[in-house]
Amino acid sequence: MIRDARPSDAHSIASVHVSSWQQAYLDLMPADFLASLTATLPKREAHWTHAIESKESDVLVSEVDGKVTGWISVGPCRDEDKACAEAGEVMAIYVLAEYWGKGIGAQLWASGLKRLVDQGYKVITLWVLAENQRAVRFYQALGGREELGSRRTLVRGGVALDEVRYVWER
Repeated sequence: MIRDARPSDAHSIASVHVSSWQQAYLDLMPADFLASLTATLPKREAHWTHAIESKESDVLVSEVDGKVTGWISVGPCRDEDKACAEAGEVMAIYVLAEYWGKGIGAQLWASGLKRLVDQGYKVITLWVLAENQRAVRFYQALGGREELGSRRTLVRGGVALDEVRYVWER
């Protein structure tokens, strides 16, 4: 089941966020950095409580047997080089590793995309780590294409990582 997130989901959203990073980025980021993310749960929970209450983005969750198994956050594109009136963004999408490959990510994607299209966005963007091959394949299967020249570098856990922007045009 996919539904709008409630403030009471903030702890589960934060837990899915940290757990997903710890699994998805095993080969991309240092193990000690990934392990340290567990200590950030209270801060992340507070962030998600505020984000949901303030409606700074639309947050949807997936539930299986009453358990939050994934989430997606969508809203206006935050990139300065995209016309925000035209461009929406998938700010993040995460699913617990034990639910990968079961269609939950695709259901979250479809719900988030529908939300953005219903809000009138004609271009959808998303940033992904270039070396996260599982995610890259997922976005390509959903019709996304890497936007040439969009590469940027960020540092996590002392490691420089390249991100690329994927784009869907309606």
